[in-house]
Amino acid sequence: MRELYALIPLLGGWLVYGLIASLFLKRASSRDYLLLITSGLLGGLIGGSIGAGMDIPQNLWWMRELLKIGVTIVAMYTIQIIRLQVYNFRNKT
Repeated sequence: MRELYALIPLLGGWLVYGLIASLFLKRASSRDYLLLITSGLLGGLIGGSIGAGMDIPQNLWWMRELLKIGVTIVAMYTIQIIRLQVYNFRNKT
């Protein structure tokens, strides 16, 4: 049960990253939770690892967060393009 309680704040953080990223994209819906969580997960993991690799000082914590948000926006845009291509391919046949 402890693992489940540790997972809930993590999912909440990914949802927040995804929700903020959806504000910057036209076709992103704030009701598509799978898109929000997936892009937030990718943005948090990739952006966090890039921020850790850049060795950003602790007093510039906002710079790491901006990096995560930026990567989340790119991930959401990429996921949307892939979904659109798959949808068009399936409906073409």
